[in-house]
Amino acid sequence: MADSSSSPQLKELLDYLFSLHRFGIKPGLERIETLLKFLGNPQTSLQCIHIAGTNGKGSVCSLLAGILQSAGYRVGLYTSPHLRQFNERIRINGEMISDTDIALLAQGMMPEIEREHTTFFEVTTAMAFAYFAKNKVDIAIIETGMGGRLDATNVLKNPFATVITSIDLDHMEYLGNDLITIAGEKAGIFKLGSPVIIGEERDGLIECFKTHAVQKNAGEVFVVNETCSYANLEMRPNLTMTLDCMIGDMHMSHISADRVGVHQARNILTALLTVKCLQNHFDIPEHAIRKGIRECMNLTGVKGRIQYVSGSPLIVLDVGHNTACLNRLQETLASCGYPNHSWEIVFGVMKDKPIKEMLDILAKLGKTLHCCTPNIDRAMSAHELCEIAKAHSIDAIYYESVTKALESALQKNNPVLITGSFYLADEAIQALEEFGFNY
Repeated sequence: MADSSSSPQLKELLDYLFSLHRFGIKPGLERIETLLKFLGNPQTSLQCIHIAGTNGKGSVCSLLAGILQSAGYRVGLYTSPHLRQFNERIRINGEMISDTDIALLAQGMMPEIEREHTTFFEVTTAMAFAYFAKNKVDIAIIETGMGGRLDATNVLKNPFATVITSIDLDHMEYLGNDLITIAGEKAGIFKLGSPVIIGEERDGLIECFKTHAVQKNAGEVFVVNETCSYANLEMRPNLTMTLDCMIGDMHMSHISADRVGVHQARNILTALLTVKCLQNHFDIPEHAIRKGIRECMNLTGVKGRIQYVSGSPLIVLDVGHNTACLNRLQETLASCGYPNHSWEIVFGVMKDKPIKEMLDILAKLGKTLHCCTPNIDRAMSAHELCEIAKAHSIDAIYYESVTKALESALQKNNPVLITGSFYLADEAIQALEEFGFNY
């Protein structure tokens, strides 16, 4: 866990690290390569799996980490963004990097950070690689931040496998305005000789990825659509599920999962196909696979994916932040027995998202939209969001804070759904804990 008490000097250093957001997003590998060289290129000693995609990559990362941990390996897990605190981004066997280790690593990088105007994500990535190398993990599971080709994580040279999850329109100002262009950016993580696992299900995008794999002289290509399937999917009101999985000639029946949804069934297939590709390198018995999927959230600490927070009152939290995520949220809640038009929805969103399309989906789910502004510059103001919602004939109210929005929603004695952003989820969890709910 992160240190519970910090010296003023440590807090100042951490505040400086978070302030690197001021450099924004600057795609390119020059700064991260310079920073890693300064650190002795720790990434070259890592055995890793590299994962890109628009949706599902965090779930696939955590599934792989949970399975490998359960098989007895020391597993580094690098994901983003975080929910509650920065430390969540860098974990070994589920345990977050400590504040002290963050400070020591950041302090060591400070001269190079100042010289190169390194971005927040570049520093975080370098920190993760250095931390994993220092602690001699058996394998590191690395999630791209955005895109792939120019993502800071793409300095990795020889991953055991590269994995692509579902693709959607997101971060279009950086990645392109159509799915084929975005897919090309994601395929930038493919490496010479490294196997490619494709979890995306649309034929046109699968062919695009296959073409890029050939161009990159990647290793063998494995496609979930072509070799995997699931059956007997049963989704439960407590937002867990069971299913049978077929991965080539490997059949596993009645797998229990602590995440729910057709999309999560596909994420499980993607993770299992990746595990099959790892069998020549790691001993991963069936009991470890089952435990890693069944206890994924507790093993890895990666939460917030259509998560059941409370049954009385019913509270569900989801970090979905684009139309594809919200469509899956609506479908999953219906499959778990929760009808449309039943939810008090606490909603906050970033300005650059397709807000009208997202509202169209939420209109099918909710009684009232409780609009709020997460505490980040990129967030749309609650007042503006409320006005757009009302123009869509949605019953909407705006609040001065996430806490006020959540408090009002809870007073309605209806099920409460919290969605729209990782940043919203962070503040909502804090408020829930203040209200006595155990996240």
